[in-house]
Amino acid sequence: MIDNIKITLRRFKGHFRNCELQGKSYNSEVYRLYNHEGEEKEIYLLLKYKPQRQELVIENSIRKWYFGGFSLLDLTEKSANKAFLKISKALGISIDEFRKATFTKCEIGLIIRPRIPAVQLVPMIVKYSTFKRYNFACETVGFIGEDMELKMYDKAQELLDKNRKKGKYDQKAKEKAFKALADKDYNFFRLEFDMFDKQSFINKDMAHVKTIGDILDNYLHLYTFWTKELSRVVLLNKLVMSKEMTSKQYMIARVLEVDGFVSFEVNCLRRSTASARSRLLNEALEVIFQFNNLRKYNTNKFKVDILKDLRRIKRKEENLDINALSKILFKQADDINKEEL
Repeated sequence: MIDNIKITLRRFKGHFRNCELQGKSYNSEVYRLYNHEGEEKEIYLLLKYKPQRQELVIENSIRKWYFGGFSLLDLTEKSANKAFLKISKALGISIDEFRKATFTKCEIGLIIRPRIPAVQLVPMIVKYSTFKRYNFACETVGFIGEDMELKMYDKAQELLDKNRKKGKYDQKAKEKAFKALADKDYNFFRLEFDMFDKQSFINKDMAHVKTIGDILDNYLHLYTFWTKELSRVVLLNKLVMSKEMTSKQYMIARVLEVDGFVSFEVNCLRRSTASARSRLLNEALEVIFQFNNLRKYNTNKFKVDILKDLRRIKRKEENLDINALSKILFKQADDINKEEL
């Protein structure tokens, strides 16, 4: 669930005997804390220590550090506790001391297995909240706001690209393995929220999450946040030109079909008043929800795929309330397509 994070430990009284000194920078001692050997030694936590202030800053991915750089596993409540305990022991401090550490930016995400590959899925994802959309080729789509960003991308391809750049000797073997999985419809798509600072948590009703201890004590609530925000994602694929459409709905559907939602939204922003822009945008969303082709991949099927993965996670995350998350994801439990589950 949690991934990249920036942690600050004040009045640090531990040691760096298990770390590798990299040098000094701006009155700070810079260390690397490794957890794996061989090729995986490229995965580490970056530590910056200011002796005069007894302040230690820890950065990088806790998930990769704990599981390894090529892992597709996500940190559960149990494994997150184990990861932080392992870090605290390596630094010579108690877990109680480590729990008092604060944090600023933090990634909250999961890898899901959609029924279609990312190259097909990415172009369909057109809207999240009021955030500005961007995309890189057909592998990544994102939405960026003032204090938070949603990134969705082909996780398998990202791992292969990174390893290709590093010239890993077993690259071909890994590519073959992922291709074999893809051939069996095993697609790995990461959905993560990058929380820029403390304000990100405050704005999402998580002002009480201020320390590492707060993250661990409220870990299951992170699933609620993640699910609630993803319920706001909109996909546009094929629309059905129905006789039940009004003339305005038909016009909107045709424009969406020709120009796409992104261009439609840009044109909405050129409207004279905020109310006119908002009304037209809401009418377009209503057309998408009401007249999407049920035989094609759509927003509802995307949510079903998310729910299936939450059910898989439940096997390890015993206290996860799937029924509550399902209601959040679909707004109303009756909206779920029972046949697909």
